[in-house]
Parts: sequence; structure tokens; C-alpha cells
Amino acid sequence: MDTMGAAALGWRLAVAVVAIAGPTVLYLGLWRFLERLRDDALIERLVARGAVDRPRPAAADVLAAAMSGVDGRRCPACGTVAVAGEAECRGCRRPIEGGE
Repeated sequence: MDTMGAAALGWRLAVAVVAIAGPTVLYLGLWRFLERLRDDALIERLVARGAVDRPRPAAADVLAAAMSGVDGRRCPACGTVAVAGEAECRGCRRPIEGGE
């Protein structure tokens, strides 16, 4: 392979890498920027004034919070998983042993 062919191949490879990785990097940058914007102090001040509603949590936040309270207990009647601190089943409303 001559030097001109190697340079052209290198150029094409570099363009392909940028074309493939570029959108991913830009998307992740946008994602981080939007998260930072969501958690900004300006939003907190506007919420305190009542100008805007508090941002709703993302699905991942809700899932993490829901799974952190699961303690492995199940309702003896219907088998629904009990969240920590529940005294009655969410499904059948029967008392769960070990609840508060």
C-alpha cells in the first residue's frame, strides 16, 4: 500500500469513528446538561416562589426508591410483595405480620 492510500484509509477511518461515536457523545453530553439543568438552584427558587412545579423524578429514581423499601415479606393470602412499614396488603387489604 502506498503512502497516499494509507493516508486516505486513515482519513476515512477517522471520519467513520467521528460519525459513529460523535452522536453518542453529543447525546450523553445533552443528557448530563439536562440533568444539571433540572437540579439547578434556579429551579429550586422558582419552585419556592410557586412559579413552576417541582420536576417529577425519572423512572430510574422511582424504581430505585421502590426497591429500597422492599424487605422480602409477602402477603400470606395473595402473595403480594410488602414494602417496608406496611401493615396491610396493597392487593387484598389483609393485615401483614411484621408490619408496623
